[in-house]
Amino acid sequence: MIFKLILTIFCWLSVLPIVYGFNFGIYYNYSIICFYVLLLFLMFIFSRHITKIIIMLLFVVTYLILPNLPSEEELSRAGNFFIIFAAFLPSLWLLRATAITMPSVKKTQKLLSELISTKILSGLQVTSHILGGVLNIGTFPLLSSVIPQNAKDEIRQAAGEAAIRGMNTAVLWSPFFVSFAVGQLYLPSNSAWLGIAFGLLVALLFNIISMRFLIGKLTLGYLLEAISCVKPILSRLLILSGSVLFVGQIFNKTALNAIVIVIPILVIFQMMRRPETTQFIIQNLTRLIKNSGDEMLLISVSMFLGSILSGSTEIQNFISLNIGENFPFWVMIILLPFVVWFFALLGVHPIITSAPILSLFGPLLSVWEAAFLMQAHLIGWCAGTASSFTSLSVLTTAENFKISIKKLIIGPNLIATGCLTLFGSILLILLNYFL
Repeated sequence: MIFKLILTIFCWLSVLPIVYGFNFGIYYNYSIICFYVLLLFLMFIFSRHITKIIIMLLFVVTYLILPNLPSEEELSRAGNFFIIFAAFLPSLWLLRATAITMPSVKKTQKLLSELISTKILSGLQVTSHILGGVLNIGTFPLLSSVIPQNAKDEIRQAAGEAAIRGMNTAVLWSPFFVSFAVGQLYLPSNSAWLGIAFGLLVALLFNIISMRFLIGKLTLGYLLEAISCVKPILSRLLILSGSVLFVGQIFNKTALNAIVIVIPILVIFQMMRRPETTQFIIQNLTRLIKNSGDEMLLISVSMFLGSILSGSTEIQNFISLNIGENFPFWVMIILLPFVVWFFALLGVHPIITSAPILSLFGPLLSVWEAAFLMQAHLIGWCAGTASSFTSLSVLTTAENFKISIKKLIIGPNLIATGCLTLFGSILLILLNYFL
C-alpha cells in the first residue's frame, strides 16, 4: 500500500506541469502514462470483485466493437486524454481531507443533528446537495455521522435515499464532478458553463418536488431551517467555486484543470491559517488515497476506452450512416440522458455511454444548443449514478448509512431518477423553444 501511495503522489505531481501549460515533450507524457497505467494495474489487483468484473467487461465490449486493435497513435491520444485524472481525483481527495478538519463543517453537522426527526430528512437532502457540489461522495461520511447509532433501518434507509438525491443532483450544476469535465472535453467551453445555469433550475425543481412527495410535508419554514444548516460553510464554498470560475475564465482553463490548480493553493493557505490541522490533513489524504482506488480505476479506464471508442472509424461511420447531420435536436436531448440512465441501471458506467454520444452530437450543434446537450448529459449522469449498483454514490451511501444496496436501488430513487430523465429532458426542450 505504501508503493500505491508513493506512485499516486508521483503521478499527481508529474501531471501538474502539463496542467500549468508546460510542455516537456512527448517522452515525458509517455513516461507519465506508463507510471499511471502501473498505478491503475496495482489498483485493479486490490479492487473490489464487482470493480474487477466491470473493468473486464469494459475491455471485452470495447474489443468486440473494434474490429482491429487500436494503433499506437490512438493509444497515445487516449493516454494523454486520461492522465489528467491522475491529478484531478487526488485534488478532490485533498479537498475532502481538508474539509473534515474545518470547524465550519463540524458546525454544519451539529446544526443538522439538532433538527427534529420530521425535518432531518429535508435537512439531509439540502445539506447533501450544497456540500456535494464540492465534496462529491465525501459528503456521505459527514452526513451519516448525524444519524444516531440506534436508528431504525427505515430511518437509515430514508436518510440514505435523501442524501443520494441531494448529492447526485449537484452533478447538474457543479464543475467539481467528473461529469462536467467530460462534457467540457467534448463540447465548446462556453456551452459547458452555460449549461450550469440550466442545471441550477433543474436541480432546484427536482429537489423541491422530490422532498414534497418522497419526504412528505414541506413548508417554507422547513426549507429555511434546512438551508440554515449549511450557513457556516457557505462562504468557504463560494470562495472555492469563485476561485475555480475565475481561473477557468481568466486563464482559459477547463474546469478540470482549474480545479487541479486551485485546490492545492487554497489548502496550503488553509494550512497556513491553521497550522495545527496540517498533520490531520496529511493523515486524512493518505487514508483517502489508500481507500479510493476503485474510484480512480473506474473513471480512468472508462475515460481511456471511451476516448478510443469515440474516435474510432467504426463509431463515426455508424453515426454518419444512421444519424447524419439532420438528426433532430429534441431527439438528442431525450436520447442522451435516457441511454445513460438505462445502461447505468444495467451496471454500465455513464462515461461509457455519455462520452461517445457527446463526441458525435456535439459537432452538429451551435454553442447555444450544445449548452442544452451539456445539461442533458448531466441529467443522465445524475440519474444513472443515483440508481446503479456499480455507482460509487450508491456503494458509499450503503456503506456509511449501513443499509442494503438493493434497497437503495429498487426504491423511491429509481422512480425519481426516471422522472428526472423524462421531465428534465422535456423542460430543456421547452426552454430551448421559448428562449
